Amino acid sequence: MPDDLIQVIEQTLADPKIACGGFISLMTSDQNTRWGTALHHYLKTYYAPLLFRPHLFFKGLRLLFGDQVMFCRRTDFWECHGFNEMLPIMEDGDLCLRLLQRGKIRQVNRIVQTSDRRVAGWGVWKATAIYIYIGVLWGVGVSATYLKQFYEDIR
Repeated sequence: MPDDLIQVIEQTLADPKIACGGFISLMTSDQNTRWGTALHHYLKTYYAPLLFRPHLFFKGLRLLFGDQVMFCRRTDFWECHGFNEMLPIMEDGDLCLRLLQRGKIRQVNRIVQTSDRRVAGWGVWKATAIYIYIGVLWGVGVSATYLKQFYEDIR
């Protein structure tokens, strides 16, 4: 996490037009930095809503995930009913869609480091294929319950 994480969050949410934010995720381990995966995750924040929900993209939708250290106001989180606990996957994308009713979603220009264990376990090409496959299917409306079968838990 950046040393000034709280300040960045406070500055971002000081704008009443922004309901949710997240950082740029850089997947790392002791041996690797996943630059290609990080670039893909950065870009999908923009291209996924542009491709699948263009009308919402122009209203401020960006697709963030938990590894981007999502943040929002507590009141906005509870007023849009928080994470949908019935969803086994893509609950963070679903939350972005609902938070958009409260304001724009913004990716801040700061990096957070997250674990690369999933990419290390699957391999870069398989991980990228799974991320794209799940993203496209979710984007066209396939249920999260169906998509969960492609997203193994790696711990």
